[in-house]
Amino acid sequence: MKPQNIGSLQATLELKKINNKVVPFQNGIPYPSFEPQNRLIKSLAGKWKKLRFNADHDWSMMLRNQEWVDKTEKQSSGVISTSYDDSEWSSHLIPLPENKLTGKEEVNGAETYENGVWYRKSFVLNDSWDEKIITLKCLALSYIGDFWINDKYVGYHEGGYTPFSFDITKFVRKGENKIVVRVDNPPWTTRVDTIPAQNNDFFNYTGIIHDIYLEATEGVHVVRTDITPKNINGDIDVSVVIENRTKQFSSVTLTGAIFDTDETGEAWLSSPLAETICNNEIPINGLNEKTITLSPMETQVVNYQLTIPNPKLWSIRKPNLYVFKISLRNKDREIDKHYTQFGIRTIKTNETKICLNEQPIFLAGVARHEEWPQFGRTASWERIIGDFLKIKDLSVNMVRTAHYPNHIYTFLVLDRLGITAMSEIPLWQFEKIHYEVQEERQISYQMFREMVFSNFNRPSIIMWSTQNESKEVRLRKIYNQNLADEIRTLYKDGRLITQSAAADQPGFEDESMEPLDVLGWTMYFGIFHGSTPYEGTRNFIEKAHQKWPNKPIINTEYGIWSNADNSFLDKQVEIYRDVQLALLEKATVSPQGIVNDHGYIAGMDYWTAFDWFVNHNQFYQTMGMLRMDRKTTKPLYQYFVNDHQRLTAENKGFGIIQKYENMEKLKIKEKQISKGSVKFSFEHSVDLTKFNYLKISVFDAESRDSLSVKIKNEQNKEVTYKTYHIVENIVFEVFVPLWTLDAKIIANTNQITIAYESNRKIEIRDIDCTMAGT
Repeated sequence: MKPQNIGSLQATLELKKINNKVVPFQNGIPYPSFEPQNRLIKSLAGKWKKLRFNADHDWSMMLRNQEWVDKTEKQSSGVISTSYDDSEWSSHLIPLPENKLTGKEEVNGAETYENGVWYRKSFVLNDSWDEKIITLKCLALSYIGDFWINDKYVGYHEGGYTPFSFDITKFVRKGENKIVVRVDNPPWTTRVDTIPAQNNDFFNYTGIIHDIYLEATEGVHVVRTDITPKNINGDIDVSVVIENRTKQFSSVTLTGAIFDTDETGEAWLSSPLAETICNNEIPINGLNEKTITLSPMETQVVNYQLTIPNPKLWSIRKPNLYVFKISLRNKDREIDKHYTQFGIRTIKTNETKICLNEQPIFLAGVARHEEWPQFGRTASWERIIGDFLKIKDLSVNMVRTAHYPNHIYTFLVLDRLGITAMSEIPLWQFEKIHYEVQEERQISYQMFREMVFSNFNRPSIIMWSTQNESKEVRLRKIYNQNLADEIRTLYKDGRLITQSAAADQPGFEDESMEPLDVLGWTMYFGIFHGSTPYEGTRNFIEKAHQKWPNKPIINTEYGIWSNADNSFLDKQVEIYRDVQLALLEKATVSPQGIVNDHGYIAGMDYWTAFDWFVNHNQFYQTMGMLRMDRKTTKPLYQYFVNDHQRLTAENKGFGIIQKYENMEKLKIKEKQISKGSVKFSFEHSVDLTKFNYLKISVFDAESRDSLSVKIKNEQNKEVTYKTYHIVENIVFEVFVPLWTLDAKIIANTNQITIAYESNRKIEIRDIDCTMAGT
């Protein structure tokens, strides 16, 4: 017998094959593009009427049949009726969370409201909407939304982070209309069948979170255009989905065009519309007019195999974009046009390396929660632009967009800034029961497909992530395998698949990694996982590489909170630097652009750029390097900027030098061993600033204690570095990060002394300069 709180509500998205292409369908129509278009639009943003109610969450999660609709309408006491008097209801601006927001960075800055709310709004359609096909589009509603228009039930959507749509042509009329939305947001931890389900380290906002609007088209129109770059030579696969949402046969002619763009143009950061950034049309062979005939209510896919001559590649800080335009004509009348921005770029793996446009790249990233204290998770073009211009100043080349798909505009902006992204669906710390339920309910699969198909053409997205820090392994592996097989066989989009597993659940041997392209772990050694930040991280990644020797590893999270009273500001810097040093030793690409054939860490992602709210409201999360106001920086901020300028400023993270002598033997004039130290003197002064590491090979059968490394120059000025602990009873390589030391002193080094406890039995076997720590 099923547990009582597992709902029978069904997933609403399905995949259909048309003309050898997989097309997503939802609510009886092909899943559309949500990239904004210059069409007839009726925004429903603004003032709505609202009434909170105590929702029966079990009822909200039940199968939608006529019995459910009839009973819900009856229990609503007339709320769904156009004649209902809502004058005594409160007013609420939409899009905006239902949760009250103080606008302050404080505990209870966002009200914890996880329950039901009714929303009602009137809108007017004038003559221009006559004889049009009308689609209602909503970019995010949390968590379950049921819709009525003019007393008639339209449909529902489950899932708080991904867009959805309905055909509402038959529900609306000329003149005044009334839309009613029933929202239920079951509290996290009270059910096992929602996504998320656990009491997460982010906030459970209720309501209509993102934009909601009506879009009008002719009966035959362009639903979406999906573009996949096949290589860096300009070959692209284009699939145009055309829908006939009428009861008549219709013949239409498709005319395509491709435009280049100019990132210096006025609209580049001022308008999300692809149409506004078009520059010059490019002559393209094979982009010929095509005429097709569609049966009543038929959807067709028109495929093009095209080549863009001498393509400008989309890359880090080089946001070379193109715009694809498709026009539909019926006889001599243009009935629709659709624009989408896209980029030519490839992303793949080569053993332990991630390669962007065929070049190995080290991804030096930061995470961002899409949340503001005045607006919660409700995003706008201007707020998103503001965030990512600040993130661009951090000198990162990748952004992890938290634990959930972000607003559509987020990835349009990242496209235009030339910053890569990793997007994830919110399977946060799932356990066995959660995976069991989702294999039956399939909402996790629906969310993944909605995430992919709503952002299909975004060159900035290079990785899809399947989950975060889930405990269950066996079912997680099955789930990962299912998604990997689906995307690789049914709708190849040329992206990599990863996850964000916790390093201690179960550990480096995690078998759920096997189906994935990239191994992703959150690493909190010395905080949650035991050991210490440097030693724990180094030991873990070395063992992970031994287990998975031919796959890249990325760190998807590292860091620590700073505390609201600023008591951990120094600790935040310490943890950041310790973990980062361990990761950089094994990096696949050096800051100088040297490809490290022995490296296996292909990326790291600091958690996070800005502070954010957490759901239980016992505290607010202070792991950001900036406060929620986006202005107040913490001490970590400048360390981070300096480090990431070093990592990305010269080569943007790319490996441009394939063959390089990684290590240089130091020409030792004299080695003096005394009690408690070993002193190396050199024939000639050595410029250590040319290297990244001083590598010291040591052997100690008994002690794990650290060493003190003193570097002296010809002017007898010196600098000292205290190492981390070593591993006893093996030859252990100690890496001294030379860029952290005073360059003026180490530029003409003539002596290095390694000191330790005088009673310690230790061998200092070798000392070298290296570019990579492996």
